[in-house]
This record gives sequence, structure tokens and C-alpha cells, in this order.
Amino acid sequence: MIARGLALALLLGCAGASAQQADLALQRSGVDVRLRGLSAVDAWVAWASGRNGTVLRTVDGGAHWEARPVPGAGQLDFRDIQAFDADTALALSIGPGESSRVYRTDDGGATWTQVLRNRDPRGFFDCMTFDGQRGWLLGDPVGGRFQLLATDDGGRSWRMRGDAPQALPDEAAYAASGTCIARLRGALAVATGNTARVLVRKDGGAWQAFDPRMTRGKPEAGAFSVTAAGAGWFAVGGDYSAEAAPGNAAAFDGATLRIAPAPRGFRSAVACTGDLCIAAGPAGVDRWDGKGWAPLSDVGFDAVDIAGGVAWFSGDAGRIGRLPIAE
Repeated sequence: MIARGLALALLLGCAGASAQQADLALQRSGVDVRLRGLSAVDAWVAWASGRNGTVLRTVDGGAHWEARPVPGAGQLDFRDIQAFDADTALALSIGPGESSRVYRTDDGGATWTQVLRNRDPRGFFDCMTFDGQRGWLLGDPVGGRFQLLATDDGGRSWRMRGDAPQALPDEAAYAASGTCIARLRGALAVATGNTARVLVRKDGGAWQAFDPRMTRGKPEAGAFSVTAAGAGWFAVGGDYSAEAAPGNAAAFDGATLRIAPAPRGFRSAVACTGDLCIAAGPAGVDRWDGKGWAPLSDVGFDAVDIAGGVAWFSGDAGRIGRLPIAE
């Protein structure tokens, strides 16, 4: 399991790994906007989203990407997207007040329905995560607590939860890749952004704060992304104003927090499967195998997702990539 491999490698302080270079193929998205939202269904179906109300879908492994625009949303920035299959997806836009919204499609993006709009001018949506039809949406703190909304019907309806984690002064998550909240096994995890904390709560329990010792102390730096990894979680971050400077990573194996060797640069997103984690950032992509980091690409991306033995990537200037992986 990844938990045992991560714990052993981190305990031994392994920082190196032989690079297993593979061909990360760039694809034609047909757009030139920044794509920070990404959701992979399998090796053939994936969705991406970004600025200017952009939503894209492929059903043939990326040979063709189709624009599936949300009517009337041309001014919105869709920083997160959650796909259930080739027909069903949710797109989350960010921004203050009513710019933060969620739309749902059940027909492959031919039509969209607005299912959530933030009415609080202090509110700002950041990211969402799902476990089947159950989902959770994280928003920046209002009144000293993060906003935490939940759904039990695949995002058709949402309710505000009263058990959101308390926030530190001026704390706010980063809507950088749609991965600042993650569903673990029977738990939720939150990467808090500029305070560089990871908050975890088992279902029915209290929130627990972890310090992954990531770069902090200024608005550009902190914990950006967290994802399930074995019995625990894996998180990455760094300083987005210094993209090529060494980034940050940390892992919790279900019992012990370990600080991982630094990836080559700031990393805004991470996805894991089996013994493998892949971290992406504007300065490149790296692979973590439980022993150390190996470079996969110097091409930059903002988001990464893994499904069906394929790692998908999205980023600036409409950039999309696809990489078959050995899990």
C-alpha cells in the first residue's frame, strides 16, 4: 500500500529516484484560456474548465476536445469541475459574492442548470470533492469559519453545514486546481492555503490540524492541494510567485505525518493512485513513488487527475496533456 511505502521512504529520507520518463502527449484543446479545472472519468472521458466560462469534454482519449459552454457564463472562471461520466458534470466558478456558482449538466454539456449561487457578498467558493453522489464544497471563511456546503444527490441541491472548520485570522484556501478539499476514507481533508495547514475530520469527529511545514507567511505561498493516498493523504504547495523554486510536499500515512523531499518547483495539484503520486505546477510535473521524486515533464500545468491508468493535465494557454502510467 502507498501508506507503508510513503512512511518507509520518508523515514529513510530518500530524496532521489531514477526518472522513468514517459511521453506526456500535448493535445489540441481548441482554446487559449487558462484551464485550472480538470476531472477524469477514465482513460477516454475527461472534462476541463477555466476562464471565460470555458468547459471542455473529450470522449475519445483527447483526440478531440469539444467546447460545452455554459450559456450566460462568459465572464466566469470555472476553477473546478467534477465529472461523473460522459454526460454528467458539475462546474464551479469562483469569485466574490454571486460570481461563485455551480452549474450541472446531465446531457454532456448540451444544456446546463444553475444549482447553486453564493448570495453572501463575503463568500468565495474554492473547490469541491465527491464520494459517489455525496459531495462537499469549500468556500473561504465567513465569520471566522470556512464555508462548507454538502450535497447528497450529486450536486442537484446543496445545504450549508454548521460543522465547518474554524479559520485562523486572514486564512483562505487557494482556488488553484480544484483540489483544496479531498474526500479520504471516511474523512475530509482541507488544504488551508496561505497558513499552510491541512485540516482533517473523520466523519462524526472533530477537525484536527496538521502542520506540513510548507512555505508560508505571504499571500502567494502555502498548502495548495491535498488528495487521498492509501490510509492517509498527500499534500503539495509552495510559492506561486517563485514557480521554479523548490516546492513543498507532505504525507500522512494514517498514523504519522512525514515531510517529503521537495519537488523541483511549486506544485499546485497532486493526484495519487496505488504507489504513485503525480504533482503538477506551472514549472513542471514530477512523479513520487514512495522513495523520491522523478521528473516527468518540464511543461507546466495547473491541475492533474488520474483515472483508468491515465494521468490527465490542464493548464495555461489551453494546455492539456495525457500520460499513460504504470500504476
